[in-house]
Amino acid sequence: MFYWIIKPFVFIFFRVFYRYDYKGRTNIPFDKPVILAPNHVNAFIDPIALGLLCDRRVRFFARGDVFKNKMAAKILDALSISPMFRIQEGYSEIKKNDKTFEECRRRLTNNEVILLFPEAICVQERRLRPLKKGLSRIVFQTEETMDFKKDVLIIPVGLNYTAAYKFRSKLFIDIGEPISIKDYEEKYKLDKVRTINEFTKVLERKMSERMVILKNTDNDKLFVNLEEIYMYQWLKNKGELESNLENSYHGSKELADLINYIDETNPALTVSLRNKTTEYIKHVRESGLRDHLLRPDSIEKITLLTFILEFFIVVFGMPLYAIGMIINYPPYYLAKRYCDKKIRNVEFLASVYANLAMILWLLYAMIQIVIVGLVTRSWLILSIYTVVLLPLLGYFTLKFYPIKEKIFGRWRLLRLVRKERHVVERMVNERFEIIGEVEKAIREYKSKLKIMQQ
Repeated sequence: MFYWIIKPFVFIFFRVFYRYDYKGRTNIPFDKPVILAPNHVNAFIDPIALGLLCDRRVRFFARGDVFKNKMAAKILDALSISPMFRIQEGYSEIKKNDKTFEECRRRLTNNEVILLFPEAICVQERRLRPLKKGLSRIVFQTEETMDFKKDVLIIPVGLNYTAAYKFRSKLFIDIGEPISIKDYEEKYKLDKVRTINEFTKVLERKMSERMVILKNTDNDKLFVNLEEIYMYQWLKNKGELESNLENSYHGSKELADLINYIDETNPALTVSLRNKTTEYIKHVRESGLRDHLLRPDSIEKITLLTFILEFFIVVFGMPLYAIGMIINYPPYYLAKRYCDKKIRNVEFLASVYANLAMILWLLYAMIQIVIVGLVTRSWLILSIYTVVLLPLLGYFTLKFYPIKEKIFGRWRLLRLVRKERHVVERMVNERFEIIGEVEKAIREYKSKLKIMQQ
């Protein structure tokens, strides 16, 4: 019951914290035993993201040491979370996983949905770690006890964040088609070990297909830089909008494939792009700008008319924005400050930040509601404030913030052009040179793909 009560509240706060979208939700059946098998990037956020998408109750598994406190264990169980013990917690604890595996088999036998991370580790990288065999053993043992009549389905999932630890970053969830274990029945009866290994490799491949994969860790920063510098142009050339998260996701996959190709065929170009993009982004940040301000079409839009229009947008929008910030932002600020000081593991940063901000915001909202009620002593005003003003001003603040940042950014650019024109010209030339190298590599890459397809 508690799971279904809290789910709508978590959904709202998740939508606030991340801009996210998904595809393949219909691949999760309503009447069969299912194992969701995603990559693991973002600690407690990953299971929340998938749990919110699924209309069925999902059973999650978390590191066993957090269940040592009896009260915590009861709360986690109410939230549909069970323990899964790791080798780091000691060999004596690992033995407790026999009970966990038995729970998995029981729940699958009852046609439930469980979520298991096949990597068995949480790492904030754009790549898939080698899969462990725990998931494969659980599903095959479950089918074996039911004489392969249960048809357990494993669904590969790709969780793709632009910056998992950041507030308002993007997340696209790619849910693949189910893999039926019944297809492996004959092979498993002949050779259990080989079949488990084969299935694990198949699952690894299908998960990788739903993810943005960078093969070389040295190119992680290059990828982030090129996403900022070139993604808009990449999608524009294809007639797609950057604001569409699915478009951005596919664009990121293609960009990662391009970087992997360049790294394998022309390492010198990879090094050149790393150096040039790093230097360019450094100059842009030092100038208080963002790359999108230096796009040719963005510069062309800076006219006297747009300046006047933006001036009025700021004049009329800023008062509402300021009020929205006052009544909504302090909990997020306090949560961010706490996480910056206390959380050292980046994989847990967003989990603590988002959940702490949600709790603090609820307390902050309750305090505001009490104060408004005591001051006005009017149920009508209290209702309007609680149901209308508080959420609407919060929504307005989220939407107005990027508009404000773009306007102020353009004003900073105009001021820089007036005072230090040579600095702007240098950045524009750096950007032009980077894009030239990227587009040359794209032409070579497309030619290579055509040859391979013939």
